Amino acid sequence: MVPATIKTTLWLLWLVVFTLLLYLRGFLLTKIEIEKFSSCHDYAREDCWSKPRYKRAVLLLVDALRHDFTLYNSSLENPEPWQNKMTVFSELRKEFPDQTRHLEFIADPPSATFLRLKGLTTGGLPTFVDLGSNFGASEITEDSWVKQLSLNKKNLVLLGDDTWMNIYSKYFYRAFPYPSFDVWDLHTVDNGVWKHLLPQMRTDDWDVIVAHFLGVDHAGHRYHVNHPALSDKLVQVDKWIREVVKEVGEDTVLFVFGDHGMTTSGDHGGETVDEVTSTLFVYSGSKIGAMSSDEARVFDPARVFQTDLVPTLTMLLGVPTPYSSLGSVIPFLFLDENSQQSRSDFQLVLQTNMNQVFRYIEAYSMVSNEFSATEISEIKSRVEELNKQVTEQGGEYSLTLVQDMIEVIRNIRDLCSQHWAQFNLPVMGLSIFIMIFLSLSLILVPSLSVIWWVLLPVVPVTVISYDSLSPWAGLTHFVTVLLTFATIVATFYAAVRLQVSSLAYKFGDFMKSCNESGVSNIWKLMRSVEFLEYSGVVVVFFMGVGFMTNSYILVEDYVTIYFFGTLLLVNYILKHPAKILSELTVAAVIAGTTSRISATFFGCREEQFWCTKTWWLSLEVASNVRNYKYVGSVVAFLGTMYGMYKYQKQQGALMKRGLKFVHSTIHPVQCVLVVVYWALSSSSIKVLTVEQVCWLPRAVYLLALLAVIIVFCAPSTVSLVDLGTGTPRLYGAMSCYSAPSLAIYTTLLPVCVLLLQYSAAPVLALLTLQLLSTSRVAEGRSVAFKVMLCHVIAVQYFYTTGHQAAVQQFDWNAAFVGFTSHPYHIVPVCMIALRTLMSFVLVGLFLPTIVLQSPPPSKTAQEVDLGDPENTAQLRFYIDRTLLSSTLHSLLHSFVALILFKCVLACAACFIHRRHLMIWNIFTPRMIIEMCFSACSTVFLLFIVLLLERTDSVLRKEFSKISKEK
Repeated sequence: MVPATIKTTLWLLWLVVFTLLLYLRGFLLTKIEIEKFSSCHDYAREDCWSKPRYKRAVLLLVDALRHDFTLYNSSLENPEPWQNKMTVFSELRKEFPDQTRHLEFIADPPSATFLRLKGLTTGGLPTFVDLGSNFGASEITEDSWVKQLSLNKKNLVLLGDDTWMNIYSKYFYRAFPYPSFDVWDLHTVDNGVWKHLLPQMRTDDWDVIVAHFLGVDHAGHRYHVNHPALSDKLVQVDKWIREVVKEVGEDTVLFVFGDHGMTTSGDHGGETVDEVTSTLFVYSGSKIGAMSSDEARVFDPARVFQTDLVPTLTMLLGVPTPYSSLGSVIPFLFLDENSQQSRSDFQLVLQTNMNQVFRYIEAYSMVSNEFSATEISEIKSRVEELNKQVTEQGGEYSLTLVQDMIEVIRNIRDLCSQHWAQFNLPVMGLSIFIMIFLSLSLILVPSLSVIWWVLLPVVPVTVISYDSLSPWAGLTHFVTVLLTFATIVATFYAAVRLQVSSLAYKFGDFMKSCNESGVSNIWKLMRSVEFLEYSGVVVVFFMGVGFMTNSYILVEDYVTIYFFGTLLLVNYILKHPAKILSELTVAAVIAGTTSRISATFFGCREEQFWCTKTWWLSLEVASNVRNYKYVGSVVAFLGTMYGMYKYQKQQGALMKRGLKFVHSTIHPVQCVLVVVYWALSSSSIKVLTVEQVCWLPRAVYLLALLAVIIVFCAPSTVSLVDLGTGTPRLYGAMSCYSAPSLAIYTTLLPVCVLLLQYSAAPVLALLTLQLLSTSRVAEGRSVAFKVMLCHVIAVQYFYTTGHQAAVQQFDWNAAFVGFTSHPYHIVPVCMIALRTLMSFVLVGLFLPTIVLQSPPPSKTAQEVDLGDPENTAQLRFYIDRTLLSSTLHSLLHSFVALILFKCVLACAACFIHRRHLMIWNIFTPRMIIEMCFSACSTVFLLFIVLLLERTDSVLRKEFSKISKEK
């Protein structure tokens, strides 16, 4: 029976993945990359596209250099730690007013480093879905100024962030890359760049130098903007810029800029003002022309887009602008004061810029239907008209003409921005409809019988068709959707119809009974299992409906605590309305108290202006407080591990060598390693090297893997002993099915506390205590109610472990707990995923303990009388061969219906608010996080089903062997 459950699990997993991917296909659209390259032959001119003004260029990219970091305000009496630390820009502007400019540098969201590098080199607009490429970035195939420099025989030297090597590995004349992934390392990259920067500038065989500093960004990630470490990095970069300026010759232009900003917490990735507002400082070895008052009104002298750097850099060096660039040249670098010739030359440059941008959008419209023929036709008419006016005026400078050309470029850029955020509404609507139909069907149908393998082979074809525009791929995609929907209907139609009819009859009987017995029957219904389930559905409904408003998403962490408390209260009232003191009361009080205490560990997102971290999570505390935190964390962690050992022992789960070895040997060793690692990593006295300290977490990870293997190979806890009384006694049967998953839960606790850091370790103690008390509170309740209760706990502890549903809140530091670098990205990705989703992983592993919870036998936990059916505890799932299968089927139905229901509402929220100002900053991250919850929960549910199947198989073999011996 259980293997059939596994098949059903795989089938439901496929349906969940398919519907979510289908929705993302309509929501997160990517633009098509036009793999064409510009060349000097595109325009028949003597100087390629433009007459080069500079021979060389130096680009100092200070990662996460927010614009206000670079401003100096002498009137500040008590400046913030990040204020007035970089005075070099104001001083250079005073000393060289004719050679310097300082502007706001506006990035296009999302503000992730890889996307910003892509935009800064190609001049295009990366889309939100490209955010996944921020790690493990692959080579960029679009045209870029990096490739244009190589094609035009100019030597490019790279210093710093090795991301450049991943995306442009073939185009550097010389390169000195340094690993960029370790955000705890503030100095290796910066010191390496500085070591080579001035010596490289003093050589003669380069044309462009790119120096990418990372210390400011890493200081923000590791600490925050008000931390002294960030101040020190700003002062250090300020000093280096002063030295670089001294080496800039008359034929060289220096650009100092950031790729994005950062929030108050030091993060980035979204679209808030602090995240997208960086800085651009230009220092020219020769004089820069000043704009007239009329020109200043046309050209914004205070801010430019980051995409504008691309055509500006290429035109200044006399190389073609990348084919897909959407930027506009920065005017002041092409104008000489009171020089009419420079203005005529600038007008020619801008005309070339306009034609290049239109050429790209016209080529794009030929391979995509995103732009209407009317839109392209109108732009084409306008471009031809302006080109005609330039010809008629004989190239004579006209400010009005220049303004019109800039307006055309900006209009094309805005048009692209709008269309690349265009949503495929039919696909989104179809996926939402399938999710609604599937979730409602799962709620109504008690069991399933499907040929699960019919659709699974179509998965690869469907996924591949997402990135293809060929008719064959489109047809395959259509057939897959149709086949899936038809299979869902065929599976559920008859069962749903019968269930609806049954519900209608029940409702009719209830109404008739109400007329006969009045109010007393209503109270009887309220105390029934169905009413408790409905109360859980109402809570889950409000959790999902809350996705429709950004206000709820901002306070979901606190609201979830009240949802959990509501379910506890309703459960208690319906179970013991008259009892005040009982074991259930104590368990309910413990569960509610731990839930409220967990709010101490909530993190803060940028929009929660009222939120401040508690002293327990704060990094800026006195040394004695830090010691108290360490001791408290150690006590909480060791107490949790010992408590789980005693709980398993009391349940009689340590009768066999497998689980006993895991609990008695592996777990104590893990505890010692964790405590020693905390002590060494937090101590100012370095007893071991960094690499030696890293072996302690690695040993914890390896022991965890060993423990999981042992549990899976030997999950049995039962042992039959005949004491000579004639009636054999069975030891270890009380939790024979849930003990293996609980052993893995305990095994992962040391791994999770390492990823959390010691200051947040008490969170897992609270989670464990809350789950244990909840298992007692929910005893005797339906599987559906237990699933809803566990889901609320999992969501709550997602926030309690310091996360928020925001791109900026991901803890990248988890990737380097036990590692200084990673040759492959699979390990850090898994560590970050576990750090982010650990609440769903742990609650999923605890789920069998709650769902299969049985009343304790009347005899001791170690003894079960096989002759008395009332004292078999979880062995009843072995005795009744269909009970385990039916319970797992109920678990699957309830679980998948719940996550699909919430995904429906999260997707519907993005569908409704797709033009909302906060769509990318609030609604989309919450939807994606909800999808991650669903995927993680479903995968671990499959693991639990496999483990239970394995446990059931081993138990049956052991009892079969015992029967043969007798």
